[in-house]
Amino acid sequence: MRRLALSASVLTGCAAMKEEAVNPPTFPIVSPALTVTLTKEGELAGAAFQQNRPAWAVKGRTMLAGCRMEGSVASKKLPGSGYSFTRTFADGQKHRCTVTDRFTPTKDSIRWEVEIVGDGAPWSTTIETHLQANGGDMSFWAPWGDPRLSAMDAAKDEAQIANAVVPPGVGGNWGDPLIPRPLANCTLWYGAPYFRYDDPRIAFCPFQGDLLCIPMVSLLRTRDDTGLSLVLSPQDPILDLTLTMTADGGLAFNRFFLRISDKSPIRFAADLVPHEADWRGSLRWMTRRYPEYFDPVVPAAADLAGTGAYSSNEAAFDAAKMKRMSFRTNWKASFDFPYMGLFLPPVDDDKTPWERYGGGTTTIAAMRDYAQRMRADGFHVLSYFNVTEFGASVQYPAPKLLAASDKDFWKDCNQYLYSTFSNAILRVPDRIKPDKLSFYAGTGIGGPYFTWGDGIIMDCGEPVYQAFLLDQARRHIEQIPDADGICIDRMDWLRMYNEQRDDGVSWCEGRPARSLLTSWRDLLDKLGPMMHKVGKVVFVNNHDKRIDLLRHVDGIFDEFTYGGAPLNTTALLCIRKPALGWTANEDNLSPDPDKFFQKYLYLGVYPMAPFPANDHSLAPSPTVDQHYLDYGPLMDAMRGKKWVLEPHCIEAATPGVKVNLFEVPGGYVAPVTFGCSATTVTVRVRNIPGVDKLKAEALHPGAAKAHPVPARIKDGALELNVPLARGCAMLRLIAASSN
Repeated sequence: MRRLALSASVLTGCAAMKEEAVNPPTFPIVSPALTVTLTKEGELAGAAFQQNRPAWAVKGRTMLAGCRMEGSVASKKLPGSGYSFTRTFADGQKHRCTVTDRFTPTKDSIRWEVEIVGDGAPWSTTIETHLQANGGDMSFWAPWGDPRLSAMDAAKDEAQIANAVVPPGVGGNWGDPLIPRPLANCTLWYGAPYFRYDDPRIAFCPFQGDLLCIPMVSLLRTRDDTGLSLVLSPQDPILDLTLTMTADGGLAFNRFFLRISDKSPIRFAADLVPHEADWRGSLRWMTRRYPEYFDPVVPAAADLAGTGAYSSNEAAFDAAKMKRMSFRTNWKASFDFPYMGLFLPPVDDDKTPWERYGGGTTTIAAMRDYAQRMRADGFHVLSYFNVTEFGASVQYPAPKLLAASDKDFWKDCNQYLYSTFSNAILRVPDRIKPDKLSFYAGTGIGGPYFTWGDGIIMDCGEPVYQAFLLDQARRHIEQIPDADGICIDRMDWLRMYNEQRDDGVSWCEGRPARSLLTSWRDLLDKLGPMMHKVGKVVFVNNHDKRIDLLRHVDGIFDEFTYGGAPLNTTALLCIRKPALGWTANEDNLSPDPDKFFQKYLYLGVYPMAPFPANDHSLAPSPTVDQHYLDYGPLMDAMRGKKWVLEPHCIEAATPGVKVNLFEVPGGYVAPVTFGCSATTVTVRVRNIPGVDKLKAEALHPGAAKAHPVPARIKDGALELNVPLARGCAMLRLIAASSN
């Protein structure tokens, strides 16, 4: 698919509720938190804040690329205190639609809802939500991979982003994602760059900084401590989305490939949210408004937080030593299955062996025994799962099919695939450019996409394959009861569209299709409740970094956090969930192991542990083990963390030092990081309950015990003089009456 062109248009719509026609010159929408003014054309024309803060000259409107308005705007008063505005649009190919924008107040925002109804044959264009504020001394913040946004930006613009990059010596070219940046001309991709025929980006890995993991953006003005965020609803059927920004304070969310039709209206919603000039403001509102995307469904998921492993090792190991490294969870490396997708083959009983893809044999009883032993030792097991890949050494074209005459038919991958699931194969579309066909689409037009081990890509929304996956999950629940749940791999394939199916939502350059995002949502609506009903968790390795895909997900085990941008997006998606990250090898700790650990502490993410038989990840060694032993107690202290998002809740007085604040069972912890050669740092904590009754102590890397920290209340804040070792401390704040 080519990128759809963006062009200026205006809003429209059709009213769907009882409304009263009105025609004043302006329309005020008043909420307790924010007042906005709308013009008679239904465009935002200003915003006024609480507490006598200066008003902003804000403009906003809905636009459809390549379209012009026909006729006049119909404005109506909604029941209560809102207004709607309806227009009709047409493009150069005589496609027409109506667009209705509705603005209503809530207790803490202005709700902006849009409905689009087509007239005639289905079509699509880019649907744009625009906001423009006076640039001036504003900055902006978004849940991005890196505030520098791209490698070029990192090279030429680093000096403009105050404190955005840690001191020299940290690996992975990491940029602090919690730093606002100056207004700039840029584009951010929601989750991942979308699939295009001329640039399909097959097997995408999320290393680029210009990714947006939560669909919102904040404009911030420090001089009067004022912020305004535009927050999209993750409940909407978002397919592909970008955020474009301009250096003069303009922004637009651009929605792609949505079908405009009279059969199924498009509906989506956003909120204008006022808050302080702090990145926490928009996240605070978002987590309260949409908790189902941020909180684990199974609260016990917090117990899995810790350094992790991806290992097939079932031999005994030094459990006490690993616990001192904060190790808790092994995502069982995926070689137990006979081939990808058949994770528990249909054997006669739990003691019947099969040939593992990784060599040797195993049984259901052996897998169950391993999980049982790990649980008895105080550790957790996530079983490998994958919903988009199937098979090994798959043949194409299909071999001659044989009659499924015996119970071992499943042992022949190709026979099982083509006789049972052929309708679920994701096939290469006929419009992809031939020079873009690589190994992954080496079969050519109409053939399957290939992947690791010569498996192929499947559409998990196809009923026959979805039923198979759900049955596999049921068998995991029943036959491996001591496993804590599953971790689903390879979500990069969710970027794709199945042009042989129709989800009723997608429209790809003149054709219906089924987005694999739609397939994922449909599957997880069934798989998630099935697992959660029995207390099992669902973790994911989410190459596609999008909050809307995490509705039924309890945590993330990310394969790429050794890179800067994946670490940041994983952390921001897991501000209330456990986040486990990947350490590829010992080089990831170089050249400064302290800074390596401190960026993980700062963001509340756990790096992978050095564990026996880790697959394409960190191996044990005396040097590496000692670093993990030194930082293990600090990582233990943040288990069960939830980011504190109250206004300006924590700050460090020393330039360059980075602090964050997490709520944990029994109190709070604050990682104090990147102190370099400093021996003491002044930290201030405010705006949290009982702040004047907290006592403090500091954990240091390599130290045997915690040290008391002097504290006093000054100007309503708890001021602490925190001693550092190796530039770091984990500050623990506990109610004075607690033990």
